[in-house]
Amino acid sequence: MTTASQPEFLNTNTARIVAAIIALLIAIIWFYNYQADFKRLMAGNTTSELPSASPQTAVVANPALAACLKKHVGDVDQMKKDGLLFDNKYTSFRARAEQFCAQQNPAQQ
Repeated sequence: MTTASQPEFLNTNTARIVAAIIALLIAIIWFYNYQADFKRLMAGNTTSELPSASPQTAVVANPALAACLKKHVGDVDQMKKDGLLFDNKYTSFRARAEQFCAQQNPAQQ
């Protein structure tokens, strides 16, 4: 007479219930962590309410930064006018130009 062996714990219904509970808890924590973002996106607002660090605020105190921004952002704007960049790439290129100038000309203290 052979006896049926016990299934491993991971193959039992208890393990599946524990996994479902863990997944549900993670989903609840994730939802509450990003609740404001979900509400903002459901309302159709895709911009963040967080303040952004814009190089424009440092332009007044740093003429080298202003000159760099004028040149590089101006080049990106010209590329858009010439039809080389579309809206989705324009935003990315402009942000890179601003970051480049901010790195090359740090804020003076």
